[in-house]
Amino acid sequence: MKQNVSFFDVDFSEKEQLPRIFSVTFEAIGVDNREIKVTLSGSRQLGSTINDNAYKNDFYRYHDIFHYSFATLLGWSPCSRAMMMRKRKSKEIIDEIEDGARAAITEEALSMIIFNEAKRKNYFKDTKNISRTTLRIIKEMTENFEVNVRSAKDWENAILKAYDIFRQLIAHQGGKVDFDAIKKTISYSVLPKHNNLRILSN
Repeated sequence: MKQNVSFFDVDFSEKEQLPRIFSVTFEAIGVDNREIKVTLSGSRQLGSTINDNAYKNDFYRYHDIFHYSFATLLGWSPCSRAMMMRKRKSKEIIDEIEDGARAAITEEALSMIIFNEAKRKNYFKDTKNISRTTLRIIKEMTENFEVNVRSAKDWENAILKAYDIFRQLIAHQGGKVDFDAIKKTISYSVLPKHNNLRILSN
């Protein structure tokens, strides 16, 4: 496995690559805005409409921001590949292992593990660190996937940036997020009736 890989899918056709630059809109809908519709670049809906699937309102309905942030900042997200229809089907072993169900389940499990810590820490608003325990679990659970070349620091950076956007999605009941995997930036803007913009970068 090559080290310091920017994109794991560089040798695949564009239709099997995670998009390098894209936008996603999170639109609050339903009773009390408790459901979220996620749309790619103003056109196609990604996945199903999402709610918290919990008794208590904890905003997990916005959790797809984690998948797209991982795709952008780590170059890895089996869940994003599935939702964007960018699985690497031209190479059977990669499609089965790296982009398959086990990899996607692993990513979803990591999102929940991280989320459980985040809820205890005000969604990481006042901290610049992820616990060593959580980072160790992440590294252990991903050791058999291509993302194993990413360091604990890489994961920490991606998580904290994703949660900065997550908090803004909560505050504004949705919004538009622009992702740039080349520059490794994620930017948030409220939906058109507002005009403020915040940019995060390395």
